[in-house]
Amino acid sequence: MPNATPKILAVDDNKQNLELLTRALGAAKYEVITASDGPTALQLIDSGAVDLVLLDVMMPGMSGYEVCEKIRANDATRLLPVVMLTALHDVSHRIRGIAAGADDFLTKPFNREELLTRVKSLLRIKTLYDDIETKNVLLRRVIGRYVSEAVAAEIVADPGRHLKLGGEKRDVTVLFGDLRGFTPMAERLDAEDVVDILNVYLGHVIELVFEFRGNLDKFRGDGFMAFFGAPMAGGDDAASAVRCALALQERLKSITFARFPDIRLLAGIGINSGAVIAGNIGSERRTDYTVIGNEVNLAQRFEANAGPGQVLITGATYERIKEFIDVRDLGRLRVTGMQEGVMAYDVLRWRAP
Repeated sequence: MPNATPKILAVDDNKQNLELLTRALGAAKYEVITASDGPTALQLIDSGAVDLVLLDVMMPGMSGYEVCEKIRANDATRLLPVVMLTALHDVSHRIRGIAAGADDFLTKPFNREELLTRVKSLLRIKTLYDDIETKNVLLRRVIGRYVSEAVAAEIVADPGRHLKLGGEKRDVTVLFGDLRGFTPMAERLDAEDVVDILNVYLGHVIELVFEFRGNLDKFRGDGFMAFFGAPMAGGDDAASAVRCALALQERLKSITFARFPDIRLLAGIGINSGAVIAGNIGSERRTDYTVIGNEVNLAQRFEANAGPGQVLITGATYERIKEFIDVRDLGRLRVTGMQEGVMAYDVLRWRAP
């Protein structure tokens, strides 16, 4: 957030120059802090909100060019406006300042009106940058309800690509999960208690899916769908999905409810890997980023066949990670529309590296 009264840092090893800058800026109702060398200036920038830096070029120890380069190298201050003050008129010095990241230049001795005009202009630009960043943070927070933080940042960085309607063929791993025996259990509880239990369960689901860089597609009562590999491929998406499933099954074993000591949450999970269409489906007013295709349907059918606490994966997923897992070969699972069935494996554990 920008300061109510903009704070300007004046950096110069000449005390008289600092006094002139302080008087001119103070009369214009700016808050002014000063530093007489580069290291002190960087400490002040790091320790508190500074809205603009007036930076002398020629200083002993650390030049203004070096200070500016360090400001630009820091993600937290890379957009901080920097005006370089110089008595050097050679164009090569301005070129060096631009290369270091300076936004503007003032020639000593400076003109008061020119100083204030340039400061006002750069502060206005900074306010626009701050406003955009605030909106980007809000957008990342909203998108982050559906995807991991890393994916949310990628979407915000290139919204034209990731938020447009349409789809593209992607190789992903799809995970479906569903609580076993929850419906009859929920029928004997108050609606508020059911919602509380579901929120505990889904809280762990969300945490683990995001931890393993997956994306939550939807909730269906006590069931959920997640996918790994879109909009960003991780290179080990099948492994991430299976590790997520195993972590969730382990987490559910530890969940207890003081008011309902007999309740245990047991999930059946089905996983499949393959080519799908991934993209935004809907309209300009309302869209869902999702994946569609036969491979998604197959993952859902495997989930429907998974028993309590079981993680069933297809042969397509197994072939990608077979060196990392211990499984029980279940042979071919009969699936509607596939005469020969699909190889199914019950994942027992992830092998420690």
